[in-house]
Amino acid sequence: MSTIGKFFIVLNLALAGLFVGSAASLINKSDSYRVQLEAKASEMDVMKEEKDAKISEMTSNLRQSQEERNNLNHQNGQLGANLDAEKGRGLTHKQKNDNLEGQLQSIEGKLNDLNQTNSDLNSELGGLRRQFESVRTERDSALDARDAAVSTAKDAVEEANLSTGEASDLRLKLARETERANQTAAQLATAVSLYSIDVTTIGAQPAMEGTVTSVSEAGGSTYVVIDLGKNDSVQPGYTYDVFNGSVYKGRISVLTVNESKSAATVAMYNAPIAAGDRVVTRL
Repeated sequence: MSTIGKFFIVLNLALAGLFVGSAASLINKSDSYRVQLEAKASEMDVMKEEKDAKISEMTSNLRQSQEERNNLNHQNGQLGANLDAEKGRGLTHKQKNDNLEGQLQSIEGKLNDLNQTNSDLNSELGGLRRQFESVRTERDSALDARDAAVSTAKDAVEEANLSTGEASDLRLKLARETERANQTAAQLATAVSLYSIDVTTIGAQPAMEGTVTSVSEAGGSTYVVIDLGKNDSVQPGYTYDVFNGSVYKGRISVLTVNESKSAATVAMYNAPIAAGDRVVTRL
């Protein structure tokens, strides 16, 4: 199989692996959202139990306070009735009246204390209700995030399946191109034999200079992309020396060419090649 054939196979496998990896990452993220949601739901249940217990206790205290206030009001009413009765009967015992008035003032003080306690209990109940609403809002947000992650994971799996199908189509196309290349090579060999053509003079490489735009690793091989293409008359098989300033890094050989860029492999290694390095026609 030709070098270009190997390059397309490696590229297809890398693309398929990338999409499958993306799908796996999104599925893991969905599981993470699910775990966070379960933890938040458990926390909310605990808080709800505590809130319900607190509300029940405060409701009981409030009911007890109301009952006590009603009893005090009843006693107040009885004392007032007794005072009126005593006054009506013309009693003039000032000490008894003073005692009754003292009891009335004591009852009124207790009533004021109970009213303040009821106000405090109502404020605390309001705070608990607001806290519960906040926890419920956080739970709803976690549910929305989980649903979004599940949807994204499904889309990624579908895209990975589509990429797998495209990779199969590319393999078939690569096999056809390889067969065509082999036929062309056979025809070239026949022409060389019949007409004694010197193939070294075909497509002689002109002097040119460019820049490395990216470097990647796949299948144990290094692939270099340069900013020279068909618009610059680049052809597969052209070779370039790679420099960074005065440092010589090695030589690359072009595999594929598009309009403005070319992909090449490292034909001779001297130092790691990186984006931004300069490429020039081999001297």
